[in-house]
Formats: sequence, structure tokens, C-alpha cells
Amino acid sequence: MIYINRITDSVATCGVYCEKTHAHTATKASFSQQIDDFFSKLFSTADFPARWHCGNWTDFHGWLYIVSDLSIWAAYFAIPILLLKLVRKRKDLPFHKIFLLFVAFILLCGTTHLIDAGIFWWPAYRFSALVRFITGLVSIFSVYALNRIIPLAVNIRTVKDLEDEIEKRREVEEKLAASEFLLSEAGRISRVGGWETDLTTHKRTWSNTVYDIFEIPHNIDLDKLELTDYFFGSNLTKAQNALREAIENNTRWDHELQMKTARGNVIWVRSTGEPLLDENGKVVKLRGIFMDIDRYKQTEFALNKSLELTSLNNQQLKNFTHILSHNIRNHASNMALISSLVDTDSLDVNNKELFDKMSNVSAALNDTLEHLSEAIRIKDTVIQREVLNIGIELKKVLDIFQSDLNFNNAKIELQLDVEMISFPRIYLESILTNLISNAIKYRDTQRPLLITIKTYKNDKLETVLECVDNGVGIDLKLHGQKIFGLYKTFHDRKDAHGVGLFLVKTQIESQGGKIEVESIPGSGSTFKIIF
Repeated sequence: MIYINRITDSVATCGVYCEKTHAHTATKASFSQQIDDFFSKLFSTADFPARWHCGNWTDFHGWLYIVSDLSIWAAYFAIPILLLKLVRKRKDLPFHKIFLLFVAFILLCGTTHLIDAGIFWWPAYRFSALVRFITGLVSIFSVYALNRIIPLAVNIRTVKDLEDEIEKRREVEEKLAASEFLLSEAGRISRVGGWETDLTTHKRTWSNTVYDIFEIPHNIDLDKLELTDYFFGSNLTKAQNALREAIENNTRWDHELQMKTARGNVIWVRSTGEPLLDENGKVVKLRGIFMDIDRYKQTEFALNKSLELTSLNNQQLKNFTHILSHNIRNHASNMALISSLVDTDSLDVNNKELFDKMSNVSAALNDTLEHLSEAIRIKDTVIQREVLNIGIELKKVLDIFQSDLNFNNAKIELQLDVEMISFPRIYLESILTNLISNAIKYRDTQRPLLITIKTYKNDKLETVLECVDNGVGIDLKLHGQKIFGLYKTFHDRKDAHGVGLFLVKTQIESQGGKIEVESIPGSGSTFKIIF
């Protein structure tokens, strides 16, 4: 009966409103009047019946409609609250503006459902239409904004990308940790540490090794440290001047200083630093390294002391050598002079034979002393170098031996890739003379003499003079250790004295060079002068 009565009342009510609507339509107002009427009666319910009174609503149908709208409204209001909470907690959330736009869109959608449920009792159809219109506008803006950010959103890294990046960063961090450990250990072992001072904030930063050098705890307040606590005398002055010059004139420094550690140990350290500038050219930081060099300095002092002692001994030995050489030469000269005054014709046969032997010994002694004096003179005398043309100097020497070379049908081959050299002229002439003289002297009589002379740069970019002959050669296995010794001969020749190669080696080594030899008996020899 209640249901039937509600239907009857609804029909009657709807009929009354429909009659009013038709009457109003008959006298239709202008569009501007309609808008004015709409907003002036925005919350008015006089022109519309409640939804319960319009249509054939059953209780089940009506409340199903109402509960559904209220459920949607509750969900639509809960979702924006959660989204706002998320945006508030995650300030770095991408596209947070689109989140706020969606919050407005969802709230408006929920509001339309809330109003729709309320119309069953409060028929504010005008207000409902306005909210729906606003919801439509916000929906369109949401679609537009979402379409704008889709390309950007597609490029956002996925969880897999982030996981891969995290893994790569973890590997990099492990490598950096390992490198940092090795660097720290290298600094600890070598006693080298780094430091930095910020001149703006006055903050100091030290590596652990610097703390260890100062022999202070790693947790000490560096702001309380002063140079005067650890440096003294001229060392303190030098350190203060270096800091001042760096700040005022943007200069670097590298000083060896003595310091007194916190435990009272006096050690040598090396302080190196440089200023860092800002964009305006102002010094804002100082940074550098600090190195414990005490053991190296102690070794240096010991070496200097040893060098001084060695130099003193060498000088004493040279003085003794000169004195001994001078005295022996005087005696030998006297012996030669006395020998020359003796009338050998007045001597009998036996005495004459003995006297001739004594004269030969005296002459040989004079020659030996002369050769020794020459070697000593080469080692002691500093001869100025000249820029020489090897080809010109070689031609001068070859002209001296031209008759010997022609007599032995010798052939000379030259390959001078390097033409100029800085070397004493007298030494170069002596070296070339001895090498060519030996090539002629120790030629193989069974074949024509061939001498090849080359100059070139070796792998170390050193200038090399190479003299190759096809003579009788030298057995290096037998004579290699003594080939450059004084009076060392390796062939049964009366004109071999064993002085030439000794002088060549002495002359080239006096200028910082060296000599090498390659030889095979019966195949010739190769001498390499490395300047």
C-alpha cells in the first residue's frame, strides 16, 4: 500500500512540475536571461521535485542508487587524500603537478556522485549541472596534461633499470673502496698524505697519514693546531712565507722542512701545496701533500758524508799519483841521461850487452810513464766540447793513412746518417786514428782490406760511431775481459803495444760515453763508439 501511494504521489508531483515546465517553455526566455536565472537560483529547489518524487522508484532501486553513489563518493574522496599524502611525503616525485590535477578531477567526480545521491531529497539540479561542468573542464585539462607528459613518462627508468643502475653503482663503489684502500695503504707505507684548507670557512681536512706524521690522534680538532706548535726557527719562517705568498700572489711551494712532532721527535718533511681560485680569481682554498722524508734525508746526509770522504781520498790518491809519477819520471829521465853519456865503444862485449839491455829497459820505462801520464791527464782534464762534422774529421784522418790504405788496396765504405756531434776535437781525432790504424795493422793478408764506418742513432737515440773491418779478428772468449786493458795485446806482432784501445776507452768514458766490441777470429771486428 505504501509503495502504491508513493507511486501515486510521485506521478502527481511530477505532473505538477511537468505542467509548470511546459508553461515556462511556452514563454521561453532569452539566453542571457536563462544564465541569469540559472546562477540566481543555483541552490534553489523550487523548480524540481526530489528524485524520490519523480519516477517509479522502489525502495530497493532507490537505495541501491543512493548507496552506490555514496560508495563511489567515499572512494573518490579517499583516493585524493592518499595521493596528497604521497605527494607531501615524496617531494622528489616526478610530475607532482599532474598528481594535483588528478586530485582535483577525482574530488569533483566524487562530488557529482555525492550531489547525485542527495538529489533524492534535495533537487539542486542547477548546482549539480555546474559541478558537472567544472568536472568536465578539469577532465579535459587532465587529458591534455596527461598527453603532454606521456613522452616524458615513457622515458622514466623502470624498476629493472634502477636495479641495474644500483648494481652498477654497487660495483663502482666496491672498486672505489678497493682503490681508496690501496691509495690509503700506499700513502701509509710511503708516508705521504694529502691536506686541504678552506680559507672561507677555515676548515681543515687531512688524510690519516698526515695525522700519523704529526703523531697526533685522528679525532683531534684541527682548528686548534698552530704552525708554531710543530715548526721552529727558519723552518717556521719558510712555512709561513710559503702560505702568505700562496694566498697573496697565487704561488705554489715545495719545501723540505724540519718539524717537531707531538711526541717530540724531530723529523724532515716535504711540504708541497698550491692555491685554488674561484671564478673571480680569488684564492679560496689551499691543498697539497705532506711527506715524511726523514729516512731519505738521513740517507742523503750519510751519502754526502761518504762522498766527501771518497772525494778526499781520491784527491789524496791523485796527489800521490802525481808525486809518484813525477819522481819516477825524474829518476827514469836521469837514467836515460846517464846512459846517453856513456861511451859504449869503450866497453867490453859483455858490459856493452848489459848496458844496451839497461838502455832498452830505461826507454821502455819512459814510454810506460808517458802512457800512464796521458791516461791520468785524460781523466783529470776537462776538455771543452765542440760541434764537429764527423765526415770532415774522418777525412782528415783518412788522408793521414792514405798511403797505407793504397798500399794494401783497402776499400773504405762510409754511411754517415749522423753528421754532427758535440765532442772534443782532439779526442775524436785520436779515436778515429786508433780504430783505422788497428784495422790496417790487424788486416787479413789473404783478402783485400775493407773498412766500413757508420754513424746512426740507436734505440735510445744515442749517436753511435761504428767501425767494421774484415781483419783477423779477436777471440773475445779468451781476451774479452782484458781487451781494453793497458799493454794488452792479442796478436804476435812486434808493433803491437796495447795502448790504443786503452786510450780510446779512456777518452770516450771521460765524456760519458762507452765502447763496445764484437769480433770473431778470422772474420773481422766491429767497434761501436756510443757517444
